[in-house]
Amino acid sequence: MPIETTAFVNALKNTMECIKTEDDAAEVVNVFTAVIVNALKNRDTVYLEGIGEWRSEMQSPGRKKVIFTPDPVLIEGVNE
Repeated sequence: MPIETTAFVNALKNTMECIKTEDDAAEVVNVFTAVIVNALKNRDTVYLEGIGEWRSEMQSPGRKKVIFTPDPVLIEGVNE
């Protein structure tokens, strides 16, 4: 299943001077996604300050579920 990344790619390209092209922004998003997916496959926890924590738990044999816990800063930003 492809992941829709257009919004993230555009946000990176439009806000970060060091990312000059849409292809560069897409590569950043792809690497970021791959790091999280690989960590969760290995049952590691990923925490990004200001965003939150991802972790995986076994749901049934051979199936994991992903649990995301938002950082309080993210919650506060959404509720402003």
